[in-house]
Amino acid sequence: MKPWLSGEYEQLFHQIHRHHARVITLAGASSQCGTSTHCNWLARRCAEDHKVLLIDLDLTGSGQGCTAKPWHSNGQGEAEAMLQLTEQLTLLPRPRDEKTVLDLRQPDSFCQAIERWKQRYHYILCDVGTLTQTNWRNLPIGTISHASDATILCLAAAKTTESELLTCIHKLDQNDVSLLGTLVNDQYNPSLAEEIIRVLNGKARWLPQSLKCLLIDYLQNSPLLQGKYQ
Repeated sequence: MKPWLSGEYEQLFHQIHRHHARVITLAGASSQCGTSTHCNWLARRCAEDHKVLLIDLDLTGSGQGCTAKPWHSNGQGEAEAMLQLTEQLTLLPRPRDEKTVLDLRQPDSFCQAIERWKQRYHYILCDVGTLTQTNWRNLPIGTISHASDATILCLAAAKTTESELLTCIHKLDQNDVSLLGTLVNDQYNPSLAEEIIRVLNGKARWLPQSLKCLLIDYLQNSPLLQGKYQ
């Protein structure tokens, strides 16, 4: 099954539709939280019904995995830089030129670019990467989010620290950015069975080994405790 056709993305798409959002920003609270993957999958879900432009603005991470292209905020070079992922989904790779990055940092220039893109595409999704990475190339979240209709924060369970999450919340509050929602990546989150086994191996040394083996075998074969109940 295509992941962007799952119930979770269907629910997220309807949330976007209900808020009449056309420009959506996805930002990560930390590295390894799958922001670019979430953005790509959400763009593919939106492209099931409408024309979509996916913009790679992750200027410090791997982003959408495409080589940076020479395009400018005024539209020059855009057509040559764009990649057609599907019939209705177009990717605009990261800008290669520093001047374009500096132009996009200006709220007026970015808003003008958004308005131009909205004339051709129904949905525009911006992959802005990780908020907590300090780099001059990063576009200010305020500039992007204020031009957006909705902002979604991505975090990774068992990876994103409390400090990173609080830093992101502070940045969003500072820029008066309201969240449409939060996506939690459970890839690194241990299952309940794994946590119980960890405790058994670490703190339950008093249990007879035969009983411990029986318990571990049960835990490893329980779909419910392994999180495979969906």
